[in-house]
Amino acid sequence: MPYPGELASKTTHSDIVRNPEVAEFLKGCDYLKIPSDAEGRQVAQRFVEPPAGGDLPRFVIAVDGSSHEASIDDQLPSTKVGYIRIGAVLIDLEKFGSLRVGNFVDPFRVADLQNSNTGLVFTIPSANIRWGDHRTVRESFRAWLDHQFDSPSTRFKPNDPFTSLRATLFFLASQRSGELGTNNPNLLKIFKCPVCGQGPVEIPNSPEAHHCPFCQSPVYPTDCLRLWEEIQENQSNQAALNRLMLTLEHLIPFHYMYQIYKQSPLILSKMAFFIDGPLAVFGPPAWLHHSFMTLLDKVNKRLQEKNCDPLLVIGLQKTGQIVDHINLIERFVSKNRIFAIDDDYRYQYILPGRDPSSDGFGSETYYGQDFILKTPSGRSFSIGLPYPFASKKLSGASFVREKVKLENYPQLPQAVKLINLLESDLYENAVVPIALAHHYTAISLEPGGKVLDLLTRRAMNRE
Repeated sequence: MPYPGELASKTTHSDIVRNPEVAEFLKGCDYLKIPSDAEGRQVAQRFVEPPAGGDLPRFVIAVDGSSHEASIDDQLPSTKVGYIRIGAVLIDLEKFGSLRVGNFVDPFRVADLQNSNTGLVFTIPSANIRWGDHRTVRESFRAWLDHQFDSPSTRFKPNDPFTSLRATLFFLASQRSGELGTNNPNLLKIFKCPVCGQGPVEIPNSPEAHHCPFCQSPVYPTDCLRLWEEIQENQSNQAALNRLMLTLEHLIPFHYMYQIYKQSPLILSKMAFFIDGPLAVFGPPAWLHHSFMTLLDKVNKRLQEKNCDPLLVIGLQKTGQIVDHINLIERFVSKNRIFAIDDDYRYQYILPGRDPSSDGFGSETYYGQDFILKTPSGRSFSIGLPYPFASKKLSGASFVREKVKLENYPQLPQAVKLINLLESDLYENAVVPIALAHHYTAISLEPGGKVLDLLTRRAMNRE
């Protein structure tokens, strides 16, 4: 690492360029390659015309997040506070359809549409920051994160803690498989105490403080996410900050779904949720994927009993390996085509050289199936739809085979119709809800990040 202000040499790269071991390494690497014309035509044959039909939902909610880590002082660049903003944009499709007046778009109606947004802000004590009387950064992170999950800002009813994000986490944790599941929405288990390492530890959903029965240290419901494992004491926690942000991008929409399900479940048949990225949770909180599948199954069975459409959830990837692959093959694919990515295809064309998982791709992380969709206008999307099963353990059938059958996804026609309606020229292969959600959550380095730096310093009496 250079000293502050030290400039890099303009010639040091020459040693790397001439190094024969570097050339040997690069020659031995396997990676995503441009398909030949013959391979491209063969790939295109796997695409089919998507099923038509389906009624559009009335409301669309899109969720996106952004993060920034701010130094509290120019003289203390290694002392940092982290910020996360999770935004949700609500679009009424009846209003969306009235945006156009003749051949023009009414700017006042667009402004009204953009006003239907809200956001949650999360802060975390990062490098060299301790909160309250807590002794370490990790202890501070654990306590403050739990406090924020129970904050009135996350509650559907400000005076009711059972409508908070923490209450939703209790339900999701209770649906875990194996010994950590309780089937009691007011009781969860954490795998091990973050202090002594023993466990599991049971925590009830009650307002008083909770302590580990083995070492008497404080324990918190949010410890079940195990995000504290990635917190460092004396260096940047940007990696942990990003992990929390990505987890919240899934937790927040499922928080909305669960609380609406408890109060007015039939409304969910008129709603669609856009989630930024694949329908998967990675890292220590990956266990959430199973609980998401369980909740979606409960919701859709309830809606089916009332002869209502299933809840529509769509993951939309803007970047990543699938998007890179789409850029390589879309010239071969006709318009208005769709393909459910099976494991064989993924390991042949998208993840070449990887050893296939014995339990199927994404067995520990994914709760939805990836599709490649090319719309009638010629735009291509990487979308995900939730698996139409309560569990990946199917009775008398292979999950790996069943997950790619289009007929198993009753919400697919509705999803295709919705994306065709909402595709946007604002960014390459974008849809309006995700574009708006990102617009209202993105923390830019100029000026957004600078504003947060200033906010941090003033709040801590540094300016």
